[in-house]
Amino acid sequence: MSEMSVSAAAQHLKVTPRQVARLARSGELTVTRRVGGALLLDGASVHRRAHARPARGRPATPAGAWAALALLSGETADWLEPAALSRLRARLRRSCAEDVAWMVRRRSPRIERMQGWGDATGLIPTGASVLTDPYWSDYFELSAVDRGTHDGYVPQKKYAATIRDLGLIEDPEGDFTIRVVPASAGWQVDRVLPAAVAVDLMESLDTREAAAGNLALTRMLGRVS
Repeated sequence: MSEMSVSAAAQHLKVTPRQVARLARSGELTVTRRVGGALLLDGASVHRRAHARPARGRPATPAGAWAALALLSGETADWLEPAALSRLRARLRRSCAEDVAWMVRRRSPRIERMQGWGDATGLIPTGASVLTDPYWSDYFELSAVDRGTHDGYVPQKKYAATIRDLGLIEDPEGDFTIRVVPASAGWQVDRVLPAAVAVDLMESLDTREAAAGNLALTRMLGRVS
């Protein structure tokens, strides 16, 4: 999807330009570049924000978001205190897939579109990028597909080295989507978390992928104890 100006995004989201700028600063809208001091936004991120369903409660911090995704993926989240984990489990038990997507939307405050000449080594794949692996395409009940694009997470501490190793440069039409996980998140960014993939699939413009992500996340919620 093409770039959008702040004013166009404000009209699409039915908010003020100032609110759009605030969403961009928080990472909820992806800034592709700045031209003469004006922000240009990734149109797909505006589309996703327009279709996000506000849910009960505030979005979680990155640490809370990744704890939720870890628990839903059947893993532990030892970076949260026991009391916080107990509250998080209780919130998950009363949540639907859309509620979780809203809760974890600040999991990666910095998202960048880039272009390069390397492969995706160094990124933890997510969204449709996992579908090149038959295991994950079967898991999400989708056809295996390789679109020649790369969508993945990288820890903040490895961001610069990863960009260098992959030969990446900023490009709003680039084939790489880099999702930077802050150091405060707790998660080590060392393996695929099915719940994170499900949430990212829910943001897809492909309705089949979005539905598959929703279904997978709903099943995970049913296993929360």
